[in-house]
Amino acid sequence: MLDEFDQELARRGHRFVRYADDAKVYVRSERAGQRVMVSLTEFIQGRLRLRVNEAKSAVARPEDRHLLGFRLRLDPQTGVVEVLLSERTKRNAMARVRQLTPRNWGRGLADCIAPINAWVGGWHGFFGIASVEEMQMMRKIDAHIRRRLRAIILHHWKRKRTIAKRLVALGVNPRAVWHQIYQGRRSWWALSHCHAVDQGLRNAYFAKRGLVSVVGLHRRAHQHIAAPVSPQLALWG
Repeated sequence: MLDEFDQELARRGHRFVRYADDAKVYVRSERAGQRVMVSLTEFIQGRLRLRVNEAKSAVARPEDRHLLGFRLRLDPQTGVVEVLLSERTKRNAMARVRQLTPRNWGRGLADCIAPINAWVGGWHGFFGIASVEEMQMMRKIDAHIRRRLRAIILHHWKRKRTIAKRLVALGVNPRAVWHQIYQGRRSWWALSHCHAVDQGLRNAYFAKRGLVSVVGLHRRAHQHIAAPVSPQLALWG
């Protein structure tokens, strides 16, 4: 039945994307979208005898709708279609990082980094087709991973005196270290983003320990991203 639906969309000359029973049809205006919505609903319910989920169906701009974790946006100046991450994808990514980096992690840092790298590789393998415009989100994921790893390291070091000595050994200014580490009562999470800890546990610190960077993967892959380019692609879907 869904093959018949695809054939009908192709016969009508629509641009569309479908995965399982979720489909996006792209037209040139909101008015055309309303007209096509009514027509296709009649076809689905009348010809195919399937039911349309009205709660999940809508006429909206492509950037406001997501499919398989992505959303599309047409650059009005260049006419290039940008492949962006949906808000749900961004929330899920940050939540997964939290799951992989529990604050009470009791094993070594390498044992924590290994599953992170596995997830990062798989995640980017799927979402790496996102446009370069999503590089900022990639940076946020990397920064979130590193901060949570810093909190784990501080938890392992336990005492402030030990933390201070380790940071000084990593080349951080002793005066700044002792001042910031002993400044009030702060949690590991709060300390994980103070300047002294950021300076001691730099990006290079984690890179040397094998942490894979999402930004690094995206930089190497972005020149191969082939987003659909069509000045005629609709603004409504």
